[in-house]
Amino acid sequence: MIEGIHKHLLSELDRAGRTDTVFVLAGVCFNLLILFVNWIQASRITSDYQNNDQDAPFIFALFLLGTLVVSSACLLTLANSRNICVKLHESLMKIYEKTNVAEFIPADIGSLGNKRFILSFIVVGGTGLLAVLVPFITIWTN
Repeated sequence: MIEGIHKHLLSELDRAGRTDTVFVLAGVCFNLLILFVNWIQASRITSDYQNNDQDAPFIFALFLLGTLVVSSACLLTLANSRNICVKLHESLMKIYEKTNVAEFIPADIGSLGNKRFILSFIVVGGTGLLAVLVPFITIWTN
């Protein structure tokens, strides 16, 4: 019975890791795409302001909102995945302690997972922040 639980917990950890990878890649790619689109829109807003070009500010705002929604969803998913991994790791450690194999598990394995989470959070949040700030800086400097 313990072996079945062990396999299930490991498969859940694997699934959480794959989910993290998908959301980090999707968040970063989306944020970089929006960064370039909004950078162009910001240039249009500043250069076409005198020509009464009405669609550029709306497109800019729509993509800005999309960046906030997608980045927030990715960051919330990463935080949820981190919580899942912590709980699964605690359960695995209980199994390992009961079967007298806990001494073979590296003591810092939990902190390594936390570092991975922090770095992923910084990458997604950082690209989201760039996707928001760079177009605004373009508008303000022109």
